[in-house]
This record gives sequence, structure tokens and C-alpha cells, in this order.
Amino acid sequence: MKVVCLAPVPGPGSGTRPVERARLEAELLRASGATSIGRLCPRCSGSDHGRPWARGGDGATFVSLSYTDGLSVAAWSTSGPIGVDVERDDGRDAGVYGDLVTWTRAEAILKATGEGLHRDPADLPPAWTTPLPDLPAGYVGHLALLDVG
Repeated sequence: MKVVCLAPVPGPGSGTRPVERARLEAELLRASGATSIGRLCPRCSGSDHGRPWARGGDGATFVSLSYTDGLSVAAWSTSGPIGVDVERDDGRDAGVYGDLVTWTRAEAILKATGEGLHRDPADLPPAWTTPLPDLPAGYVGHLALLDVG
């Protein structure tokens, strides 16, 4: 399991989701040894949205991406479904979750399932989770691996 965090770099489109996704995918190819990266929606089979995937190198790689103002995160694993979520900790309320720490944990698990917010966050499956280490000040995030055993 690996995680990489990227801050936007100055330039055209810097900080926009398409530019940050391209940067994360380039880093994922470099760091994981993958030869191809894409997206696949489990509901409609669309490739312009949905759960990210990577292939090549040591075989299929489970991938998760997250974006927030000023920071993008990619996480990947060859051992099972992975999810990552990061948010800017600006003091806002996270609804019924109360805080962003609880919310990022729930969203990371939902990303690992591939269902995202199509599944009720109150109904989370078993998963190993941990706060993202070494985030810059002002950010909170979690990493989740599904319990597939």
C-alpha cells in the first residue's frame, strides 16, 4: 500500500480537478509501475467517471483518488480494495458525522467499496482504517482497506 500527496504547482489550470487528476495519474504510473490507468463506473460501465483502476507492473492495482482545495491524494494497493479521502479542515460541520475526521473515515470506506455515496454512510462494511500520515497542517484524511478475508 502506498500513498502520495501532491500540492498544486503554478501553471495553467493548477488546482483544477482535471489537472490534478492528470498529475496524480502520472505519479501513479511512475511510482506503481502500472502501464495503464482508467476509470470504470460499476453502475453504467462509463469510463469518464467511476472508480479508478491501474494495470501493469505487478498486476491489477486497486486505486483511490481524493481532491480538496490545495491538495490531491492518490493511494494504491495490490492486496485489496482501497479508499482515500482528504478534506481541508476549515472548521465546517460534517453534518450527522459532526467532524471531518469521522467523515473522511466514512468516505474512505465508501470509496473502497466502489459505491461511494450511493451507499448509506451509516451502513459501513468492516474495514481497516487509519488517519493519513504526514498531511500538511490544515488538512484531515483517512485511508481504508476493505476486510476481504
